[in-house]
Amino acid sequence: MQSQITPEAHDSPPTGNDLRVARTKARIITAVIACLDEVGYSETSINRVQTTAGVSRGALTHHFPSKEAMMVETLERLLDPVRGGTHAPDAIGQATGRGDGIAADMARLWSKVLNTGPGRALVEILVAARTDAALSARIQPSLTAYNDQINVNIHSLYQSPTGDADDIKVLWTICRTFLRGLHLQARFEDNPRQIQRLLERFARIMEPHMTARSQTKAERHEKPV
Repeated sequence: MQSQITPEAHDSPPTGNDLRVARTKARIITAVIACLDEVGYSETSINRVQTTAGVSRGALTHHFPSKEAMMVETLERLLDPVRGGTHAPDAIGQATGRGDGIAADMARLWSKVLNTGPGRALVEILVAARTDAALSARIQPSLTAYNDQINVNIHSLYQSPTGDADDIKVLWTICRTFLRGLHLQARFEDNPRQIQRLLERFARIMEPHMTARSQTKAERHEKPV
């Protein structure tokens, strides 16, 4: 199932042409995400996206004159909810979980965010940017802003038992690094259940170091020391 990108919101009432443009761009970006997930970055050509989106080549190249331009805006849409936007699937906007506890949040992030079409599409763009200097330069500011916002968000959900605010940022970065790495590790495993076991075990390792702020003081000290 393709993830649907919603048209851009406008500060003033959009005109009929604004709506048509927004719908066309959303349709194209939805197709980009589907292609990235299904055939990977190298095979996601302008021709393939055009066919998948069902738009004319003129319409596509009017909005996106190059593959690089398509990828830059696709990444922007995927990251947008974390920065307060409304363009991309809600799942991507939950990159800091819900504060339900590390085990629950990591399981949710893997199944609802990273191991999804949009999540895998994002990985394809990130991997491509490693060797594509022009693409890397264009997306780096957005990635940095995204990372900074996640570091702000995580403080409202978790705290360190030591009270070290910076430690929570480092710990959650470690969690995110682990989750992204599962995409690569999955290629080495012949049993899909092993990925779930790794996820559960890693969460148990992290649990003593990150306390959900939703827990009351009484709950945190329910058992005697």
